[in-house]
Amino acid sequence: MFSNPIVVTVLTTTLLVALLIAVVIITMFASNKRNVQQEMKITQLQLDYEKGQREVQEQVMTTVARELHDNIGQRLTFMNMQLQQQKAVNPAAAGSLLPVSTMMIETIEEVRVLGRSLNSDQIAANGLVYTIEKEVDRLRQLNRYTVHWEHDKEPELNKDQKVIVFRIFQEMLNNLLKHADAKNIYLSLSGEKKFKMVVKDDGKGFDADEIMKTAKGAGLKNIMKRADLAGMKCQIDSKPATEGGTGTIFTLEQIT
Repeated sequence: MFSNPIVVTVLTTTLLVALLIAVVIITMFASNKRNVQQEMKITQLQLDYEKGQREVQEQVMTTVARELHDNIGQRLTFMNMQLQQQKAVNPAAAGSLLPVSTMMIETIEEVRVLGRSLNSDQIAANGLVYTIEKEVDRLRQLNRYTVHWEHDKEPELNKDQKVIVFRIFQEMLNNLLKHADAKNIYLSLSGEKKFKMVVKDDGKGFDADEIMKTAKGAGLKNIMKRADLAGMKCQIDSKPATEGGTGTIFTLEQIT
């Protein structure tokens, strides 16, 4: 059929080139598929590792919470009982012992609140709104800030999400208390349609991008990682006062 040697050579060469191209494409596709699978495995391992770390942290916090309740709390209660007994036995000393007694009662309550905030089971059982309200009460007792707190309904999140959100909230507050130099704190939580939490202050602000590049940004990076674990996104809006900044806004919301 193809008697001309040149035609046969051209056809053979064309077929070989096409076959070679097909082999290269198939090899590249297979290699890319393996790379994707490998990346997925690495990502899953990272997620499993971070989840394991978080579970260990939560277990440690729960253990500390129980120790505060069962040991430290009981010791403080016993000391307060002895103090009240001394006031009853020696009424003349009641006046001088009153400040100590008041401080003891406040410390016992602080230990109880702290224990509840560390215990992940309590966070899940009591709900985010209740748990955050207790933190708001503690903030107000500092008499350093005017705290504005508003919320609607309890968000429909699972136990792990509630615990992660509260830990993020604590990290945000920690950042605020350490660095913001604020006078007002605005807190809002919404669970009406989808979960959204906003933590805002009127402090001096900061350059979030620059901070994230340094060791000082560990807390902010931790917030972002935890948000990913909970299926949420966190946005930080802030800039230094020298650049016209008027504070910092953390917005954490559920990804739809």
